[in-house]
Amino acid sequence: MNQSQNPTLSGTVYLIHLSEKMHHSQHYIGWAANVEGRMHHHRHNRGSRFLAAANERGIRYEIVRQWPGDKHLERQLKNRKKARLLCPICNKVH
Repeated sequence: MNQSQNPTLSGTVYLIHLSEKMHHSQHYIGWAANVEGRMHHHRHNRGSRFLAAANERGIRYEIVRQWPGDKHLERQLKNRKKARLLCPICNKVH
């Protein structure tokens, strides 16, 4: 079993903000033991299909928040369906 298949393994849960909406979403929540390595995968279309599609459309994205945690935390945050509420870019005080 590799690291990404072990749901109890500690790592980092991260929130990505896209520069524009794609379909109905502007955020992606993921988990990685090595965030820099995972971002390299995302940027080279070896990560999620969602971010591969963003790459194909020329949509820029960046990590805007990180939490220490495991895949259980990733699932909890994804199940909330309101990633924009966690995003510091979308929730700037004007």
